[in-house]
Amino acid sequence: MDHLLEYAAVTIVVLFGLTPLWLNHQKRGAPNHWWVITTLLGISWCITSFLLRDKTHDVQLASALPRVVNHDDYIGAQTCVTCHQEQHKSWFTSYHRTMTQMASPVAIQADFDSRELKAGQTTYKIFMRDDQYWVRTPHPKWAIDQDPLQIRNHPNPPMSDQRIVMTTGSHKMQMFWISLNHSDSEIDKPVIDSQDDDLQQVENNLLTLFPWVYLIADKKWIPYEDSFIVDPSFGRPPTFWNDSCIVCHSVAGRPTLVNNTIPPSFNTKVVDLGIACEACHGPGKQHVDHFQNPLTRYKSHLFDDAAPTYITNPSLLNKKQQAQVCAQCHSLFEAHSPNNFSADGMAFKPGANMAMHHELIEFEELDTNMLYYNMYWNDGSIRIGGREFQGMSKSECYLNGEMTCLSCHSIHSMQEQNDLLGKKMDTNHACVQCHQESQYTEQIESHTHHQQGTDGSLCYNCHMPHTSYALMGGIRSHKIDIPRVTTITLNEKPNACNLCHLDKPLQWTADTLTQWYGHDAIELNPTYQNTAAGIVWIMQGNAIHRTLAAWHMSWEPTQKTSAMYWRFPYLLQLLNDKYSATRYVTWQSLKQIPSFTELQLTGNSYDFIDPQDKRINYQQSLMNRWIDLMGHQAEQRSELFIKDGTLNSGAILKLYQNRDNTKILMTE
Repeated sequence: MDHLLEYAAVTIVVLFGLTPLWLNHQKRGAPNHWWVITTLLGISWCITSFLLRDKTHDVQLASALPRVVNHDDYIGAQTCVTCHQEQHKSWFTSYHRTMTQMASPVAIQADFDSRELKAGQTTYKIFMRDDQYWVRTPHPKWAIDQDPLQIRNHPNPPMSDQRIVMTTGSHKMQMFWISLNHSDSEIDKPVIDSQDDDLQQVENNLLTLFPWVYLIADKKWIPYEDSFIVDPSFGRPPTFWNDSCIVCHSVAGRPTLVNNTIPPSFNTKVVDLGIACEACHGPGKQHVDHFQNPLTRYKSHLFDDAAPTYITNPSLLNKKQQAQVCAQCHSLFEAHSPNNFSADGMAFKPGANMAMHHELIEFEELDTNMLYYNMYWNDGSIRIGGREFQGMSKSECYLNGEMTCLSCHSIHSMQEQNDLLGKKMDTNHACVQCHQESQYTEQIESHTHHQQGTDGSLCYNCHMPHTSYALMGGIRSHKIDIPRVTTITLNEKPNACNLCHLDKPLQWTADTLTQWYGHDAIELNPTYQNTAAGIVWIMQGNAIHRTLAAWHMSWEPTQKTSAMYWRFPYLLQLLNDKYSATRYVTWQSLKQIPSFTELQLTGNSYDFIDPQDKRINYQQSLMNRWIDLMGHQAEQRSELFIKDGTLNSGAILKLYQNRDNTKILMTE
């Protein structure tokens, strides 16, 4: 009630200030007064909302969320818009801004429609209460103490109603955070202002993850652990925002660990939720103070572009510093000082030396038993999305050239939001900025041996193939290298040629590279001489091989290199893969192949999180239909193991028996 009175009081003051507009309208004798009255009321309400924008009287949000406060000369993105409207506009439309948001109708993309969600033995519920977003879930304090492997199958977990207070993601998927210390029985605390210093006394604003994820394009809820490439034996460990996501999904986040107990206690603070201006430009207070004087502003614009601005412009930094602006998040690292991080967060500021704060995890320092080993191919190439610096920093274009992230990416002049590529940077223009020799420009066919303008003459497809994985799909490697085939070992990175020519054996690729580019001749073992690479990766590869091969089966360039019917029986093998994310990618790939409509079953549906017996039945039904409808139409080739419309099951089984069953955990 008090906050309504506050709005009313401010509205009256605003209306009083707008009185001259009304009097001017009266003097002009305009006949229709109602539209003026309505307009003035609307303007006054907007102004009132703006004036009160920093206040919240939502008790749970005020005390559950990280406290948004300025510190260490950080001032927050809302200050920057005053002078930098265009830059603010481009940032505002980016997925960086919406990476972390307070729960609200604007932020939340999922339907909280009172449906029930079942995982293992537990039934969850998502619902609305008083225009707020709520879930019924095992009590988070109980869940923290459980065995991650057994928690899904607990017969009688203590259930509680928890309010969603914050979100992560707005592009491919969205995750939801609940407060460890706020449930349906804790709503009668005193009203407090979100900017008050009293909030420093909050007992604990630890946020833990609601164990379901919303897939935005699919409009589908799935269990959290099914959204990553993770061996089921790892289960579902608890996830806290305050000591992990805060590093890259907020600006100048301070975990402020109070008690390192189980569960831990935090009094977390951030300057901005999401990835905002000062994440890339550094603290802005000195810059703002300097330009408060209008004469200083005019002098800077008109006469002295070289005058100090007291803010970091990444485009003016040297190559290493530029890359580190992005690498502070887009790399695989741990805090250089865990204790300092737990108290004050990562102290890195753009333009400084990242090595003082970040301990980069490099492949050369790992052994096969370490967790981070799963993040790399055996040649040292990073294969998990969001860690692109470890790829670029090992590329000749960076080591011996001037390439940085900003060579291709720009948040303020992006041509579309998906990957923040600058104008024309999705074409060969990205590479010929530096590689201007004729063999890469007007005579490109002499270099690529593919027709100009085709997928085979796009630099990216050969030198930055989709050998990394994130967000349930393939993404381009940022280790820029040359396609080659070497002696095949476990965890071998797929080569770019066969990711397009899935139907060709690896030996075919090795021989072609020798003929075209003079690579050393190599003789591979019979499996790689006589079996299509796509089949080898699906039947014999590890979880990353299988997932990326499935993704490439429907990738548009591969649909031009060979017919489609032969692909179906191998994709169907993965509909019951032990990795949930592999099953999801496979199903999406199947649906994107146009001729799959001929194979689909009427009135029978597949869900990658269905129980195993249901998945097997669907898989077998589709396989039988393929034999009946497509087997004889598929390419009858020995390297595809198809003859007279049937599969060589013995050869396929042999591949399967030699599968790389390494347990994979890809922490995105």
